[in-house]
Parts: sequence; C-alpha cells; structure tokens
Amino acid sequence: MIKLISSDMDGTLLNSYRQITPINIEAIKKAQENGINFIINTGREYPNARALIEAAGLKCDLICSNGSCAFDKDGNLLFEHEIDKETIHKIFDAFNKYSMEPSLYTTEGRISLLPLEERKIYTRDVFIPAIQINHPDMKYTLDDFRELVDNVIFVDGQEALLNSDHRILKISSNSTDHEALKKLRVELEKIPGLAVVSTVPTDIEITSIHAQKGSTLLDYAKRDGLTPDEIVAIGDSENDYSMLSIPGIHSVAMENACDMIRNICVYQTRANTRDGIAYIINCILADRENFTL
Repeated sequence: MIKLISSDMDGTLLNSYRQITPINIEAIKKAQENGINFIINTGREYPNARALIEAAGLKCDLICSNGSCAFDKDGNLLFEHEIDKETIHKIFDAFNKYSMEPSLYTTEGRISLLPLEERKIYTRDVFIPAIQINHPDMKYTLDDFRELVDNVIFVDGQEALLNSDHRILKISSNSTDHEALKKLRVELEKIPGLAVVSTVPTDIEITSIHAQKGSTLLDYAKRDGLTPDEIVAIGDSENDYSMLSIPGIHSVAMENACDMIRNICVYQTRANTRDGIAYIINCILADRENFTL
C-alpha cells in the first residue's frame, strides 16, 4: 500500500511561474485526507521552499537543499548534513580557478558573497539567462528579480564566510558557459566526501556525500517504519536520481524529465505544466493496494 509520496519542486510540482496550481493543491490535500503522507524533496533552501508551500495553503514535511536537511510541517529540524569548512575552502579554490560565482545555502536561507549591485548584475546577466536556456517557458517578473537579489544573507567575501558560524548545506552555481561548468565539475569530483550533480547543463550543485535526496528520504521513511515499496517518488532531473533509483521504490518521471530520469523510472506522469502531480496522485488514490499506471 502506498503510504508516502516524495515530490521534487522545480520542473515537477511547480509550473512555469514557480507556483503550485490549484489542481495540484487539491490533489495533495486529497492524498493527505486519505492518509498518504506527502513530502517535498527539493534542491531549494528551506525558507524558500516553505514560503512556496505556505503560499499554496499546504502543510507538509520538507527535505531541502538536495537532502542536506529535513523539517517537519511545524518547522522542527529533523536532519542536517553540512559541508565542513576545510572542504568548502577546496570548493572555493575550484570555483576561483574557473571564475564561477557560488551561491551558498543554509537552514536560514541563501548566502551571497556579492554586494548588492554585483548581485543585480549577476542575477540579470548570468543567473536568469542560464535558467532560461533550458527552460525558455520560465517566467521572471520584476518581483521575482527583486526576490532573487534581496532575499539573501550577505557575507563580505569567502574568507569572511570561512571564519563565520554559518553552516553550509549546499553550494551551487549557474552559468551560460557550459565548458567551464564541465571543467568545474571534474575538479569538484576530485574532492572527497562530496555529491556533485546538475539539474540542467547550465548549473551545478554540491552537497555532502551524506546529503542526497535518496538517502535522506530513506532516513525519513524509516522513522515511520516504511519500506521503498510503500513510497512513490517523483522528479525530473539529475538531482532526483538518488531517490528515483532506490531499489523497490515506485519511481515516476515527469513527461518533461531528462533522459537520465526517464530511463530509470518505472512510470511517467504528465508534464509539470499539465498538473502531472495531480494526475499521479489520482492514479494512486484509484488503487493504493495495487498502484500501477
């Protein structure tokens, strides 16, 4: 019997405007009312993910920053896997070698090492264009731009961060320079103890090897005595691979998923722009005992 649904956010639960549609909201609530636990499993930092859930009028547990931390629906920390400062120093050396700008994630939010005006330029000229290469339908309003620029914790440079008390859970970067990102990834994969993935060819995400969506999902499920055959996991990109490749799990690829994800999943649902989460939830509710598509 299906007892837990684990859903990615970007490209999965969220539409092109990074919102949860009323149809998906209704389906999630219906699943919860029928005793199915619905958990978000996202690369987004906790404050950002929680704000999206609250805006939709939903309450659920969250696994954030690619499995680096987990919170219950009341905001209590369940797990945390930080990257140690010595390793962060090595990561910075690799970023500096290829002139890449890191974004850093904590349980309190996103950290930027760039002053305000430089953040504006990076967001306008690098971050948003890099996202839109792979998601041309992704819409960014002026309010979205302001949120990306302003909703950060500013730390004045790499040394200041290394000497601070901030606990870094994930480091990412976006760039339109595909070759530089590939070289950076090769460099990062030489550093012991890291998990390095990309959601699209224009980004890179780094966490502790202990912080992956799959391993944290299993740790979370074990708290309730659940086994993989009682879990449905849904995603679309490489950072979902670790949860979708769990042996025995009911893995579901979005219609818009990358080839890597479609090739490992047992099932496929509709695209994120066509309420794919609601579609798969309705399939589950039709027969929880013998779930199939």
